[in-house]
Amino acid sequence: MINLLLLYKKPAGSVSYVINELNISKQTANALIQEFVNQGIPKEKTGFSRNRIFIFEQYLNLFKR
Repeated sequence: MINLLLLYKKPAGSVSYVINELNISKQTANALIQEFVNQGIPKEKTGFSRNRIFIFEQYLNLFKR
């Protein structure tokens, strides 16, 4: 639950952000993000294998008009 709250706190972020906020390893952060991606929560936007940015579009779309 606490990990999902990070998406609401900052709906666009990177693996580095998750590492710093949760004080976890890079491997654990990647696994956590991948689990969320598999559930369709954030989407990766850069198309890169490194320096990826994940966006929580469903949440951001609530603020579009």
